[in-house]
Amino acid sequence: MAVTCATVSLSGSFAASAAPAKTAPAAPSATNPQGGEKKTIPYPRLDSANIITTFTVPATTGTAVTPLTSNTFTGSARRGRVFVNDGTGWADITSVFSPGYLYDITLAPSPSTGFTPNGTTALSNLGASGIPAGRLRVTVRKADGGIYYSDCSVASTSGASTLPLTATDCTRATRL
Repeated sequence: MAVTCATVSLSGSFAASAAPAKTAPAAPSATNPQGGEKKTIPYPRLDSANIITTFTVPATTGTAVTPLTSNTFTGSARRGRVFVNDGTGWADITSVFSPGYLYDITLAPSPSTGFTPNGTTALSNLGASGIPAGRLRVTVRKADGGIYYSDCSVASTSGASTLPLTATDCTRATRL
């Protein structure tokens, strides 16, 4: 039995198509597994809300609570942790909602009811200010599907700002 070898040479368009194709690597996705794990990482969740942080408190009937300044708060839920930026820096408020993996977030002014001063009534809580002032509602979703919220104080009842925000400024989480 005889073995023969032949050299084949390609020319023109055949030669061009025979060259190995070089392609750029795929851009990493935000849902790539981390650290060899098989589960995916959810995209970071972001939200923001503008909250009144300083206001005037009326002393007599017929005078309304007047907003003076506000801050834009930005919230992020990433890799099980919750952070809120109050304009001065990022506050980690994960401990308010722990234990559990947190992955969704919304921010909004906390609900409030009307306040009608009568000369002797003092504003005793910000929920009765008549405006969504001084309180930030942070709502998150846990991995078990539960949705929880906490109201964080960002101003005092006298209308003064209490920033920077810390986890101790927030109420215990309540399940919706």
